[in-house]
Amino acid sequence: MTAGAAPRPEGSKPVSEGLAGLQVSVERILATMTDDQLAAELADILHDIAALRLYVDMPKEGDRRRDLREPRRDISIFRIDGQDVDCAIQDLSIGGAYIVADLPVEPNSEIALNIPEAGNVTARVVRQTDTGVHVQFEKLTDQQIIAITESLQAHYTR
Repeated sequence: MTAGAAPRPEGSKPVSEGLAGLQVSVERILATMTDDQLAAELADILHDIAALRLYVDMPKEGDRRRDLREPRRDISIFRIDGQDVDCAIQDLSIGGAYIVADLPVEPNSEIALNIPEAGNVTARVVRQTDTGVHVQFEKLTDQQIIAITESLQAHYTR
């Protein structure tokens, strides 16, 4: 490990979820504020919470994944060998996704995954687990990159 690189803390997912809950609470309070100075201070706190969530969720040295991930619960489909397969997108990053489906898919298979905000993307299965597959995107268009990036931004800043 290089100097200054912190290992990912055990339990960082609950920390991120806790910060997300805190964001929602502060946003709810902010929506009722009539004092402009206090509202500005709460907006600054929201910014700090979003920055903390990003820090907690950023891949750390030694992580296999390189990109920031957004937890999802999207029902979708992917196409493989001319067959449409129902699936659920469990997490999404600019580089790939983790999907769950009833049909086992072998590593190195190419699929077309439908991402709600980005449409169909070409992906290659890089790893299969007992519960799903990890895919790496191969050919994203500029519009798809923008759509996924905006989704990540919305997830962290609400």
